[in-house]
Amino acid sequence: MISTMREYFRGLKFVLLFVIVAFVATSVVYFGASSFSGSGGPGGTAVATVNGEEIPAERYRRAYQSYLEFYRQIYKERLTPELAERLGISQQVIDALVQDALIVQQAEREGLRVTHEEVSAHLWKVPEFQEDGRFSQQRYQEVLKRNRIDPNEFYAGQKRTVQRRKMEALVKDGIRVSDDELRQAYGFRREKVRAAWAALDVPPLMAQVTVPDADVEPYLKSHQAQFTRPERRRIQYAVLSSKAFAQPISDADAEAYYKEHGAEFDTPRRAQAAHVLVRVPPTGGSEAEGKSRAKVAEVIRRARAGEDFAKLARETSEDTATAARGGDLGLVGPGEVVPQFEQAVFALKKGEVSPEPVRTPFGYHAIKVMDVQEGGRQPFKEAAARIKEKLLAERSDKGARARAEDSRTPLVGAKDFAGEARRLGFEAREATIARGDGLEGVGRDETLEEAVFSLAPGGVSTPMKTAGGYAVVKVVESLAAGVPPLGDIRPQIVEAIKRERAEAVALERARTLATAAKGGDLAPLARREGFSTGETPLFSRTEPPKGGAGLPGQVLLAALQTAAGQLAEPVRTPTGVYVVKTLERAAPDPLGFEAERAELGRQVLEQKRTQAWEGWVKGLQAAANIQVSGQVASPRR
Repeated sequence: MISTMREYFRGLKFVLLFVIVAFVATSVVYFGASSFSGSGGPGGTAVATVNGEEIPAERYRRAYQSYLEFYRQIYKERLTPELAERLGISQQVIDALVQDALIVQQAEREGLRVTHEEVSAHLWKVPEFQEDGRFSQQRYQEVLKRNRIDPNEFYAGQKRTVQRRKMEALVKDGIRVSDDELRQAYGFRREKVRAAWAALDVPPLMAQVTVPDADVEPYLKSHQAQFTRPERRRIQYAVLSSKAFAQPISDADAEAYYKEHGAEFDTPRRAQAAHVLVRVPPTGGSEAEGKSRAKVAEVIRRARAGEDFAKLARETSEDTATAARGGDLGLVGPGEVVPQFEQAVFALKKGEVSPEPVRTPFGYHAIKVMDVQEGGRQPFKEAAARIKEKLLAERSDKGARARAEDSRTPLVGAKDFAGEARRLGFEAREATIARGDGLEGVGRDETLEEAVFSLAPGGVSTPMKTAGGYAVVKVVESLAAGVPPLGDIRPQIVEAIKRERAEAVALERARTLATAAKGGDLAPLARREGFSTGETPLFSRTEPPKGGAGLPGQVLLAALQTAAGQLAEPVRTPTGVYVVKTLERAAPDPLGFEAERAELGRQVLEQKRTQAWEGWVKGLQAAANIQVSGQVASPRR
């Protein structure tokens, strides 16, 4: 529960990022989505209608941009328009927006309302809105303003998120796991196999492939996406390290900082707490509320009468994450849990149990404080080294920033950018980069990247702070996305053809070997055919062989999925093709089941809940009246 309470908004972090990126995005969406005009679909300005509710085109554009940024972080320069289309990003966005509408509609029908307090609790845990670990209204407003987000729209979106989560909790809360399911899951995870394998590496076969010149151009024409390069920039850049401006920090300066910023060295009071949680069903009104409260009140009565609190937690608590360990939450500090819980914890002394049930957005709690760690201020002698390190970094940075700002004008006018940069004390480099690339001496820096791709050839950026120091960039040339001339990439095309043909040869030889090895010993047959061979020790899904036995994961998985004495289909990997024969399957130790029951129960329960939720959403979608614009993908049924 403490992880739930501390991370009540961990999922919100992605949602928040999703929303901020979406709001910052312009109405022009990259790649396939850019063609959507907002007309011709349901309602003219909607991409879809869900049971009569319109999904605005602008919401689609924002969501698409967010998805695109997410995939750009994964694929970097490989995210071409063709790849975006193959990934079905537009389809994913439509699916997500349609499902969101369906869930919220059902929540409304179920009478699931969201209070201002619930939304506030949702926002208090967002790190981007905190100062010194606490929610700051000023910070909240600054973040929204800086990202040009309308506060009312943002609040409405977060309220919608809370409502969706309440609906999800209602669907999941009734799910249970039977003993048979646990034993089946235990067997699935702990059953061990031993396998023989034979591998044929592709690189040696590539050396035997000859590619006629006549095959190169046709291959390129039929594999355009494979050789498409993204938009790039050829740049010169200069980096000024702050280390050159480092000056020793005196004891007097450090002590002055300590006196002025004493609060930075304060350790807050913390308490080790345990709790019993009884949730309040989302429906049922005051009667359900009363039953939950009464159940917790009885726990409190028994605990204050001397019964073991940990035993009561194991028997009663609905917090599956902590019930097995007696409700122990670990150390709780200010701002780490919802306010109602925090206030109750810090009103108690060591050994005390809360006199009344404590209501939070999670339900009713009985709380016991087992220990208290009083806070205090760190002595100057202990803090001095940290203070000096901080002041050194700040002053060095200030000096480097001033030098970099003074240097921009001469760099803008310089005929020899690199030479002028070196004269001014910078380290000068050149590079050709695409979005997502890092730079030597700088790494990956989004601010620098945006500057590079917003400048015209000949343009020089303002100084930007990066991990390597202050950087100034000059764009030399803009290189459009597309397939390079054949002559520039002929070696890569030839290499691709060789690999493709070598893989086909390897696969055919592996199939022939697998057929010959049915009912026989794999190893001697394989060695005669030029395969390398080996055997694994016994391993399971949860206990892979040490070092993976040097085998790719898909090879181990093939062995796990194959009956004893049988051969799997040949397995293709980036380095070669494998033939796998499962030699033995060993049942798990039945005595180990009880030791793993609790943890296994939590895992299987979460899996069942996820499956139930996904099935429930699909059911809503199948029964809904959904109309999608012909200019975007339709939701999957």
